[in-house]
Amino acid sequence: MLLVLRRTILSIFLLCTFVSCSPEPSHSDTNQPASSKETGQSRALINQQPSNKSASMKAIANTLRSWSQIKQSGVIRALKLVWEEENSLPRSGSNSFYHIELLNQFAAKHDLSIQWMAVKDLNQMFEHLAQHKADIIPRHLTITKNRLSNMDFTQPLLHDTEVLIAKKGTKKPAQDSSITVSVPEGTAYIDSIHNHFPNWKTDILKGTLSSDDIADALVEDKFEYSLLDGASVNTLLNYRDDIVALMVLPKSRKLAWAVSQNNQSLLDKLNEFIAVHHVTQSFRSERKLDLKDINKNNLTLRIITRNSPETYFLWRGELMGFEYELMREFAKRHKVRLEVIVADNYQQMKSLLEQGKGDLIAAGLSRSEERKSELKFSMRYNRVSELLVAHKHSPLIKNLQDLKGRTISIRKTSAFWTTAQQIAKQHGVNIIAADEQLPTELLIAQVADKTIDLTIADSNLVSIEKRFRDNIVTPLTLKENVPYAYAVRENNPQLLNALNAFIKKEYRGTFYNVIKGKYFASQKRLKRYRQERITVDSNLSPYDQQVKADARKYQFDWRLITSQMFQESRFNPDARSSAGAQGLMQVLPRTAKELGYLDLTQPEQSIAAGIQYMDWTRARFEKNIHLEEKVYFALAAYNAGFGHVRDAQKLARKMNLRDDKWFDNVEKAMLLLQQPEYYKKTRYGYCRGSEPVNYVREIQQRYLSYVDITD
Repeated sequence: MLLVLRRTILSIFLLCTFVSCSPEPSHSDTNQPASSKETGQSRALINQQPSNKSASMKAIANTLRSWSQIKQSGVIRALKLVWEEENSLPRSGSNSFYHIELLNQFAAKHDLSIQWMAVKDLNQMFEHLAQHKADIIPRHLTITKNRLSNMDFTQPLLHDTEVLIAKKGTKKPAQDSSITVSVPEGTAYIDSIHNHFPNWKTDILKGTLSSDDIADALVEDKFEYSLLDGASVNTLLNYRDDIVALMVLPKSRKLAWAVSQNNQSLLDKLNEFIAVHHVTQSFRSERKLDLKDINKNNLTLRIITRNSPETYFLWRGELMGFEYELMREFAKRHKVRLEVIVADNYQQMKSLLEQGKGDLIAAGLSRSEERKSELKFSMRYNRVSELLVAHKHSPLIKNLQDLKGRTISIRKTSAFWTTAQQIAKQHGVNIIAADEQLPTELLIAQVADKTIDLTIADSNLVSIEKRFRDNIVTPLTLKENVPYAYAVRENNPQLLNALNAFIKKEYRGTFYNVIKGKYFASQKRLKRYRQERITVDSNLSPYDQQVKADARKYQFDWRLITSQMFQESRFNPDARSSAGAQGLMQVLPRTAKELGYLDLTQPEQSIAAGIQYMDWTRARFEKNIHLEEKVYFALAAYNAGFGHVRDAQKLARKMNLRDDKWFDNVEKAMLLLQQPEYYKKTRYGYCRGSEPVNYVREIQQRYLSYVDITD
């Protein structure tokens, strides 16, 4: 009853806050909060300027700027779509991440900052370029006659196809049939349909739509057919089994970046960069080239890895992982771009390498004798111990003899299987072959939940898991100094030599130790600080006045933001996470910079950046979500990233749960995103769902206590 009463209080306070305040206009151009006024303007992230921002971040007049003017200002203005704000997990193919990284390289080469401007659709993007509000559109745009009359294009970056897609089970239309194809407004697909299939009808889709949104609409029978580029279709088919590619349109397309007409000096600089760093290429095909030919042909280096907390994952829009960061540095040293191919297990990784769909495996592979007979391995770049994992309240284990009659669950394809078999033979241990789809971190979770008795894991993963669990122990070290190495094909000696040289130079050096410490620092999870006793009329934090002022601008209850701030930093302005988030609100520097804040150690900037980012995150959720619920969704997205929350919403619908309710609905789906059977079918991949679930619950409960003791 008390919980119901408190939730009622929360609803009243939130509703009063949203309705009674006189807010400043929001700078999000789509999915505005219900009380915000639709401005139709792009969400230029520098529109709201604190007084102490650097000159390079100040607004630039809407004018055609030559290359020399761009260089003099130190800033290049670039456009992207709102849904590209947070990258999906790049599995393969051309995507927004690829273009963002490429422009980052160009900007770094010329000592430029990038001022990103997010717009709602392609039409608005083209309008902004024509009005000289931006200098460049760095995305895969098809070069068409119609577009050439309004803008100029760089040399082609890619050749791709256009593919007709539909819901799984839909039959390919006959050559002379008259079908209706739904495509987003402003896209080149409209011209392609008219040119190749004049008997087809086009249905123009309004609003901001990603390829995933289009696939969802097909599955929900909102329309029957649509068109996407081949790279996007390939990426969708990597994790979705509910759509099908029906046919490829006749001609391939040339894709390039766009600049304003008559800006030849900027175009020349971009083409010079493309000529040196990139050549026109077709979408990825099978190849078995060595490093010299990859460099010579300006191809990407394709690493094969797993989507896991040890290797490669997405957090708050940042691509992370020990293996990923090492390989990103390796690619940088050899002046090649990095492409990530995600596999589910060792057998799939091995198969992708042998087929020429990837160039090397970087996935924390142990260099066992059995695997050495199948693959060519580099020298060791990491070493771990094999640890027995048990629940801390399970029967005491002091030595191997204590394992008699106990049960170890392990995958047969795991490198630990051989170790488990030896223990079983010598000490009477029962071995159960775990589901091959269960990664080791979930087996550890089952030990923590007492679903299974014991498992085996490497010391790196145990270090990660102990940050989040205090009910597991590792009573025995079963094997020490297990080598982890990269795997390549037998006929790629140049790549192997380069990897070995990289390892010799970096292993246990400063760069290596920083990256390893970031992910595997051997520390127990920090205990939650006891909340200081707060009494009526006392301050909730040292920053109450600033929070009140900034929260009012964006229609948040200041006590909610204060509760969130405590959760993020315990009111420590110098707080810094291992992933690089900084300050009272633990904002990533890249995000803060796009919002226009440059020093997150300053409380006023950290608070303002955090609240502004919360506002933008809240605004991205559907208008039909109740105001109170939208705050919960925004908190979850602030913690884990918007994409993971969207994945959980979609999963909730499939589970017949409400996708507009957080507690007992979407939060249940969120918890499943750590399990491969669920995250492999999502756009944003692996997520430790318990973190955002606990994050929202703890902030909400603390907020309710703040409401109880304040006016």
